Amino acid sequence: MSTTLPSPKRTAAASRRGKIEKQPAPRLSSRRTTITLSPVSQEIVERFKAASGTSTSAAIDRIIQSIEPKPSRLKEVNGFLVLDVPSNRATAHFTLEDLKRSEDDIDREYVERMMPRKGKSPRKTSASASGRRR
Repeated sequence: MSTTLPSPKRTAAASRRGKIEKQPAPRLSSRRTTITLSPVSQEIVERFKAASGTSTSAAIDRIIQSIEPKPSRLKEVNGFLVLDVPSNRATAHFTLEDLKRSEDDIDREYVERMMPRKGKSPRKTSASASGRRR
């Protein structure tokens, strides 16, 4: 019985694969680009800039990053919801007041999302829309 060794020659596909693997991973860096915003979007960016005191680029960057979904840090352990704190952080101590304050913040955010904003009146149905004529 004889044993054959693979040829030391590389095929074209294998040599291309080697070149691709040797290239460094692309770096994420700032990139200048031109965008067109609707008037409503421009107003949102301007309000954010005024509130945060940042540039237009920084405002747009922060708005985009704030809407990116983040994984939940809550997990269920033995029927209890537990905050999953990374192990490299210092020990976290929460008081009852901290938890109540967080619960109030969550409730307030929920109410603000669900309640209509002031200044916007609910739509009124006109007489013609309801099928009555004058």
